[in-house]
Amino acid sequence: MKKNLMRMITATIDDTETMVLIDNIQRLSISYHFEAEIGERLDRIYRSGIVGDCDDDLYIVSLGFRLLRQHGYRVSADVFNKFKDESGNFNSCLSKDVIGILSLYEASHLGIQGEEYMDEALAFSLKHLKASGSRLEPELAKTVKHALELPMHFRMPRLESMYYIKVSERDLGRNQDLLEFAVMDFNMVQAMHKQELKEVTRWWRDLGLADMLTFARDKIHEWFMWPVVISSESEFSVGRVDLTKVVAFIHIIDDIYDIYGTLDELQQFTDAIKRWDPMVTRGLPEYMKTCYLVLYDVASDISFKIFKNHGLNVMGHLRQAWTSLCEAFLVEATWFNCGYVPSKEEYLKNGVTSSGVHVALVHAFLLLSPHVTRETVELASHNSQLILSPASILRLWDDLSATVDEKERGYDPSYIECYIKQHKDETEENAKQHTRDLIATMWKKLNQECLDPSPFPHSITKMALNSSRMVQVMYQSEIDSVGSTLKDQMKSLLLEPMSLNS
Repeated sequence: MKKNLMRMITATIDDTETMVLIDNIQRLSISYHFEAEIGERLDRIYRSGIVGDCDDDLYIVSLGFRLLRQHGYRVSADVFNKFKDESGNFNSCLSKDVIGILSLYEASHLGIQGEEYMDEALAFSLKHLKASGSRLEPELAKTVKHALELPMHFRMPRLESMYYIKVSERDLGRNQDLLEFAVMDFNMVQAMHKQELKEVTRWWRDLGLADMLTFARDKIHEWFMWPVVISSESEFSVGRVDLTKVVAFIHIIDDIYDIYGTLDELQQFTDAIKRWDPMVTRGLPEYMKTCYLVLYDVASDISFKIFKNHGLNVMGHLRQAWTSLCEAFLVEATWFNCGYVPSKEEYLKNGVTSSGVHVALVHAFLLLSPHVTRETVELASHNSQLILSPASILRLWDDLSATVDEKERGYDPSYIECYIKQHKDETEENAKQHTRDLIATMWKKLNQECLDPSPFPHSITKMALNSSRMVQVMYQSEIDSVGSTLKDQMKSLLLEPMSLNS
């Protein structure tokens, strides 16, 4: 079946049909099987200039723009000029083309900083999609509602594939071979993830840290979702297990700094991490000593695997990542101990590191990518914008979702509080809107980093995107009541096989 689908991609002559087919394949989350074929066809479409030259079909132009941007092509937003009137506004007559406007809406989220056209496209499409609900056919109305809840660019691919399989099944014009392959692939990947989850659960249980560190979070199933979302390819099964261990320790150490350790103990622990030597643990409290030694073993094991598989010694880079994280945690603990509220700039500069995203992505780039080179390792070890953007998105969403319970567990100042301190005339609601606007800016910066030429291969830029998508889905479902909860989504993704109605 896979070979037949490969031939289908390469044999399709019409560029419009090709773009529609590629979009379907991507939304079914099976594009990783056909990367070479898809890359070849999109390269031809880009070089032909068809997206800018084709007729006034808003759906096709928007689809082509989105697909090319998703694959790193710097296609210009000027392709939308033809849909504007003499005043520079989008033509009002487009409001009748709901499918075209929906396509424009999805494309607008691939915009980068300075692209006013894309901001205008988002505002225009959002306005008309919201106004279209009552006059749409039921199936199209569901599609519009789904998009307005969260655009495609922000959704986790594996979760989106479940939704799209069900949508495609109701489509009388569906490609049955494509649909059956997607269901088969989903169930095979799910079975693989089940085995990985069993392995990390067994590791976590045998470790016994949850019993020893009763104050810390115990959410190994939730932590496993991060590696699954970042990369689901079968060749990285071992890497996902190891990355789950990393994510677990980010949370455990965060809780040590946030809610349990004294300031003197935290300074000792930070110094021990800097020195990166098991012999320096003698003066640490027992709970810290155990945590330190297990972390050291996990990092050493990962470093050995990277050396074995790629011939690179990355221990120094892993050590520096954990050191930076603990130093950032210590800064926040010191602020809390002193009752100090920093400026919003000072807070965010430290907060992108204390988010843990840098540690997670450095490990992800090493464990879940076929492109591990010395240059990539060096780039990842510094806070490039490819890492800063996802880190900022997580930190800011986390602050928007801060609850009374979290403040009782260990209250650090949030970005919102720091903003209000600097802008005394602003309300909390205005501060929250400013935070959402900043999140939108960080998405634009991330989009920019994913366009060619990029120093990072696409396998790595995709991980940065997927980590941001995980954040967006996780927090938006909690704050804005968008979609189902993370727990429900985990259950569907990891435990419930898919089938087609006969």
